Amino acid sequence: MNSIHYYINQAKHLRWKLYQKLENNLHELRYLFWETTRLCNMNCLHCGSDCSVDASQPGLPAKIVEKTLAQIADAYDPRNIILVMTGGEPLVRPDLFEIMTTASKLGFKLGMVTNGYVLDQAMAQRLKDAGVVSIVVSLDGPRIQHDWLRNRKGSYKRVINALESLVKVEIDIVEAITCVTPRTFDRLPEIYEIVKATGAGYWRVFNIFPIGRAKDNDQVLISKEQFRKVVDAIGKIRENAKNEGMCVNLSEEGFLGWDYENKVRDTPYFCRAGINIAGIMADGNISACPNLPPWMAQGNVYQDNFVNVWEKRYDIFRDRSWMAKADCANCKQFDLCQGNSLHVWDEEKQSPSWCHYEIMNSKPE
Repeated sequence: MNSIHYYINQAKHLRWKLYQKLENNLHELRYLFWETTRLCNMNCLHCGSDCSVDASQPGLPAKIVEKTLAQIADAYDPRNIILVMTGGEPLVRPDLFEIMTTASKLGFKLGMVTNGYVLDQAMAQRLKDAGVVSIVVSLDGPRIQHDWLRNRKGSYKRVINALESLVKVEIDIVEAITCVTPRTFDRLPEIYEIVKATGAGYWRVFNIFPIGRAKDNDQVLISKEQFRKVVDAIGKIRENAKNEGMCVNLSEEGFLGWDYENKVRDTPYFCRAGINIAGIMADGNISACPNLPPWMAQGNVYQDNFVNVWEKRYDIFRDRSWMAKADCANCKQFDLCQGNSLHVWDEEKQSPSWCHYEIMNSKPE
């Protein structure tokens, strides 16, 4: 039986490795994150970009954004690309809707990541009318825990109202995303019920990594044992969620091993940063996902053509052999995991700050 189990996992491994190689070679742009601004109306304890420090960067001028989007629309079919607006908080940018109108006319699908603080019924309808088809709202636990992490009283009530409003105006995909902390890792069934009650059809869970403000705040970082419990809880919740019309996933931060992947995710782990995902940052840097450090930028829209950068300069994302160092160098999973998601990479240690496979496949301490 163990032998059969081994060969089944090996077959999964080889099949997914081949799929990753094909996706890498094609590198079709499907998700374009636009960091609209680093200004924010919140002061979250775990902020990845530490918006209070970066608030001097309000965002790219509208003309530069629109010029870049036009370059992309000329080179690729924009109907196959979703433009996801993030921040900071995108809804604090004054000219956001004007730029969204331009993007929609060019043919892009529109998405957004928001803290939901100013997203009332009127704003939800405005987003719907502007062409937003997918929106992610942060909901980080019951009221006390959410308000603590977001560092603002009353934010929980506003998030619940935001999710309910988006569902009411019939945005296609309404997703709640939860940052798990030591205060909430054992309350996931309760949080699931909260999300379900809003009517949102999607819920994604992830743990916070030591970047931005979280780097020096142990209060927001869960332990390895707590992470194992999160994986177990998500696996159990998913069993009932499908029957209740909910899509529940553990975020794709790292490869867990084949005994866990399909239990907690709709599709196995695959870091698509630089393969299907690009990012235009508030300072003009052309990168992959929004959480990556500045040194991973491959150009800047002020002087570079985005399409040329995407086609010719993304080698560090598409050839990850440079990450095969330290423990990763001799790991049998590296050809598939490729060192985990890039934002987990610790430049000082030259290794991932978090190895999901090791955590899930070693004996608990």
